[in-house]
Formats: sequence, structure tokens, C-alpha cells
Amino acid sequence: MKEQQSRQQEWQEQQELEQQREWQKFVAGELAPVDHMAHGDKSEVTGVILLDTARVKPLQAEITIDVVIPAFNEGSCIEGLLHDVMMARQHDWFQIQDIYVISDASTDQTDDVVQRVARRDLRIKLIRKQERKGKQDSINLAFSVTSAEVVVFIDADVRFADEHSLAKLLRHFRDRKTALVQGGLVRVHPGFTLRPAKLASYFDWILVDKVRKRKAISWWSIDGRVVALSRDFCQHLALPCSLADDQFIFYTCIQQGRKFAWADDAVFYYGPPESMADFSHQWSRYFFYTEKSRQHFGEELIGKDMSFPGLWRTIMSCLLCHPLCGLPWLLGYAISRVEFMLGVGFDKYERGFFWTKSSPLRNNHVGSGDADRRGSAPDQEV
Repeated sequence: MKEQQSRQQEWQEQQELEQQREWQKFVAGELAPVDHMAHGDKSEVTGVILLDTARVKPLQAEITIDVVIPAFNEGSCIEGLLHDVMMARQHDWFQIQDIYVISDASTDQTDDVVQRVARRDLRIKLIRKQERKGKQDSINLAFSVTSAEVVVFIDADVRFADEHSLAKLLRHFRDRKTALVQGGLVRVHPGFTLRPAKLASYFDWILVDKVRKRKAISWWSIDGRVVALSRDFCQHLALPCSLADDQFIFYTCIQQGRKFAWADDAVFYYGPPESMADFSHQWSRYFFYTEKSRQHFGEELIGKDMSFPGLWRTIMSCLLCHPLCGLPWLLGYAISRVEFMLGVGFDKYERGFFWTKSSPLRNNHVGSGDADRRGSAPDQEV
């Protein structure tokens, strides 16, 4: 057993060194992009074109992992995330089997970027949907094509805090009882700025983080940017388009009495929306989908078990401590309430069509191993 683990560790180290060399050559422009449409296989799968690369057979590990990145027009962000996943440190107890990017009929350079980066890592697979059907449909598709024991979903505009973020997220599954794990998401610090969307979104993270520390499981615990699901849990899921993906998955887990874990030390960074309009739309979507969840799961779970007592006292306390960030947040929140009452965007939300444009993050801390959840954060490109 020890000899097998030693061989596996040696293989992993060789793979990491080779990936780093390939990435350095890629950054230096020494490796040319590959046209997978010309050299790869194409197959029709329920109206989807699957662009596949050669498969790497992983060594036997305690837990196999598939990483899934749903993407719609994320050409400016997705390369950074793919690099983070490729460089994530693996241990002898888990092995990344495949990295799927499910492009929801993207119209920008997303597909081209993924095909180019796939040359650096044989685990990367691009699934391109010919028609846009929303994130929920992409997740359902991922449930049907993945085969690993744990499936990790990561939004395309997320960045890893360091090479250990993924391992910290996955270690909760070693007990063979955990069904759902959510990553410790950290909004990047806006620095000195007068852009209200940055200030409002940072206050939003301050507030959510404070609420979660007081009550770990509530509707404030829900964020689908980084989530991992066990195979025995996700194989029975079928997400409806009219419900938010993260709410449906989270509430189903709680309703079924399965084990949920919030991996606070598994840090992942995410940036703010680009405008106050996008910020208010995020909140109006939240109101819309929460009402839908209330109808689907019942008032007992949503209105009582998941509620947070003293919410407005917490909001006012945060406003007093962070007035510069809090006032734009209050404005955006008020606008979102009006949008919700007027039914703005409801037709898109019913079909699962929601998308917030964000700027790519320059993550200078990936691989450094010293990311601090409360301190340093990656710079954001303006």
C-alpha cells in the first residue's frame, strides 16, 4: 500500500511539473493553439457538440473528482480559472478525473479559449450547447455526463485563493456521509473607488459573511459559485428552470436530511458586478427565486427554518460600521425591491436565463499558499 502511494505521489509530482512547464511555454507563446474542430472528435449528444481530447486514466484514488464549469460568454475570465484548476494540488486520497466546460451557446471567444487551453491538460473537455438553455440545464447535463464520485461546480469568473483551495473543499467528503459542500467565497476588496457597484457588492459580502457566522444554515448560506456534490446525492437531482440552481440544490439537501458542510477555509475569490443595474438585478433575482422556492419547498422550510432572526439589526450594524459601502448597497437593495414588485426580468428568470457580467480577476496569490480569508485578495482589473 505504501509503495503504491509512493508511486502515485511521484506520478502526481511529475504531472504537476510537466503542467507548469507547459503553462510557462504557453504564456511565453512557445506553444500554438490547436484547432479541436479539425483534429478532435465530434459527436451529437442531445443537441450538444462534444469536443473531446485524449483521456487520461487516473491512478486509483480514494475519491474521484469531476470539475464542471458552466459558462456563458466568459471568454475574458475562464482561462484564469482553468489555470487554477490545472495547478490545484492533489493528494493521494483524491484525483481530478475530468474538467468539463459547458458552454451555454456562448457567442464570444469562450469556446476558442477553452479549446486552446485544453492542449495544456488532457483532462479538459468542452461541451458546447447549440442553443442557450440556461445554467440549470447545463448542470443537469453535467449530471448525465460526469462519472466521478464527487462533482464540483465552479462559476467561470471565480479564482482560487491558492493551490490548496480545492483540497480543503473536498476533504469533507472523506467521511462518506457528506452530500453537499459550499466553498468559502470572498469578495475582492474594492480598494479606493467611487464606483457604487463595487462598494455595494463588497458590503453585500460583509453582510452575508456576518450572517453566516451567526447561523451557518439559512437562506444566507446559499451561493452556487463553488459547490461540490456527492454522486449518490446528485444522481437523483433534476433542476427545474424556474428555480435557482443553488437554492434548489441546497434546499433539497436540507429537506432530505443529508449532510451539508460550509468549507469556510476553502477560499475562492469572486469579483463585483460591473454596474448598479447588475447589482440590483442580482437581488431581484434572489427575491424571485426565493418566492419560487417557498412555493416548491413550503413555508415551513423557507419561511421558518431558513430565516435569520434579527436580520435588520445586523444590516443596520453593518451600515454603521461601513457607511461608504453600505449606502450604495441600500440604494441597490431598494431598486431591486421595486424591480421585483414590477416583475422586471421575470420572463428570463422563469427560463433560467440570468447572467451578470464581471471583470476578470488577476489572482496573484494562486500557488503562494498564504492566502488570508480576511486579509489579502487579488487585484481586480478595471
